Amino acid sequence: MGSIIEELPTNPSLGRLPLTNTNVPRWAVKHFPDTKPWNPHRPVKIIVVGAGIAGVANAVLLSHKVPNATITIYERLPKILSFEPNPEWSEYYPKGAEIQEYYARILEKHGLSDRVKLEHQVLQATWLGKSSKWAIEIHDAKANVDLVDTADFLVNAQGRISDPKYPNIPGLQDIYKGTVINTARWPDDVELAGKKVAIIGNGASGQQLVPNIASIVDRIDHYVRTKTWVTPTFVKDLHQATQEAPGGPVYSPEQQAIFQNDPDALLAHRRELEAKFHFPPGGDKIGSPQNAALREGIIKTMRERLDGDEEWLQRVQPDYSPGCKRLTPAPGYLEAIKSGKVDYVTAGIKQLTTDGIVSADGVHRAVDIVILATGFESGFTSRFPVFGKEPGLDLRAKWAPEGPIGYPESYLGVMAPGFPNYFFVLQAQGNARGGSVPLQTEIAATYIAKAIRKVQSQSYVSLDPLEEAAREFNDVNGAFFEASVVTDKCNSWFKQKHAMKEGENPALESSDLANRVVIAWPGTYHHRSEVLRDPRWEDFIFERRKGGAEKNRFEYFGNGSTVREGSGDPAELIRYVRKAGEIELGVLHENWNE
Repeated sequence: MGSIIEELPTNPSLGRLPLTNTNVPRWAVKHFPDTKPWNPHRPVKIIVVGAGIAGVANAVLLSHKVPNATITIYERLPKILSFEPNPEWSEYYPKGAEIQEYYARILEKHGLSDRVKLEHQVLQATWLGKSSKWAIEIHDAKANVDLVDTADFLVNAQGRISDPKYPNIPGLQDIYKGTVINTARWPDDVELAGKKVAIIGNGASGQQLVPNIASIVDRIDHYVRTKTWVTPTFVKDLHQATQEAPGGPVYSPEQQAIFQNDPDALLAHRRELEAKFHFPPGGDKIGSPQNAALREGIIKTMRERLDGDEEWLQRVQPDYSPGCKRLTPAPGYLEAIKSGKVDYVTAGIKQLTTDGIVSADGVHRAVDIVILATGFESGFTSRFPVFGKEPGLDLRAKWAPEGPIGYPESYLGVMAPGFPNYFFVLQAQGNARGGSVPLQTEIAATYIAKAIRKVQSQSYVSLDPLEEAAREFNDVNGAFFEASVVTDKCNSWFKQKHAMKEGENPALESSDLANRVVIAWPGTYHHRSEVLRDPRWEDFIFERRKGGAEKNRFEYFGNGSTVREGSGDPAELIRYVRKAGEIELGVLHENWNE
């Protein structure tokens, strides 16, 4: 009797097919898989967008965690902006150029330098349902041509704060004749000596800029819209930068030599620093004793730096909880704004003239240079259009304040329902409390690698998180931050305000419910790491590969052997044999590449 191939009725959410022949008894059903050995690492192509911290970490880790993967990195800028220790840092807070050189070395070390396409801006990404691939439209700035590349998997690591925000101030673009600079696009050749300068904004870059140029310019008009906390350091007990040493303590040649020659010394130093970024619970809650203590400590420091001047303290001290906005160490800032060199303007800006700025109180101040320290556009959704399974629906529109959902409703901070094989790093809900930014990117990259290997090794071409799974994750996320300082009364890019629609309860518009916290994971770094360690495959729709896999999910079994056995290398067959004492029973036989 010949073989009978039958498909049984099962859960359609897993991409399975209905029963087609009910006359065949179950005991007679057979399926003969592919006659080739099982290859758990079939070739896949991955495109990573962005060559910053997140992009480099993902490209390098995916190149090691996903065998037989071709990886291409598209970066719109002409330069590359972790997971690898560096024994050669010159300062505690090294400058941007030094960090940039470090990441370039990392790519070269791991053989990925030639996979980076600089000055290539991604214009659009579209999911091709028939081929189950992403089509990515790209502009090559060097050649001034547009091109299309395709990939099985798309990783958006564009960066959360990379697009500078330009304020909508009358006269800024079309009337003012002087120089306009954005701190996020700082020109190396700008000449500030003796100039009258306006600095708009008192966020992180504004606070850092004021004291660093005050000594060389003629005058600074500092336009401030809201008050902000000025802290000694990012977190408690970190070494403080000072106005004289903005990079913090310098690592001497002797210290660098110790770190280069003694891995244990470098490890101990790294652990000492990293431990400071795991905070005790309570400080992030509105009205908690811990947050009150933090508040008093910051006020004490600010008062000291203002020489006990209570009038100035009232001018700069916010009324919201510390942590509602990003806390910024700004050595020399408070001292500078109190000096005679800085005019601290809180009246707001009415317009720009040909040679200066008119504040809301009618005062005109002439300036040679206007510096915009006005932050970045929201980085919690893609910079470029992303079209998934639903034709014409851009993910950005779906998650926009006026969109059908009204905020970024991600799945575990790494994926979006309706957009198969699409991942993102450090965007919505992708940053947990505690730990460093490079560490957060590594956790995301590891999860992404597991998802890709799942599709790569079995009978699938794509995976797509369920809408209900993303919704329930965000329900938990919203409740988690209900009492958090992030929800206090401050304007912050940590949150996104929902645009009320017809038929919605107008009372909600003025409530805290209209402001969703979009930056953070509902928990600590360790919480996020543990949750993402084992993917919840039941939360996904899996699409099977064309051919035999459509008929049987175990098509990938092949002929019962593996490509490892056909390699001809005996060592490949006995990797599991280890030295006595080197076996860790807790993870025995759990390594994916064992």
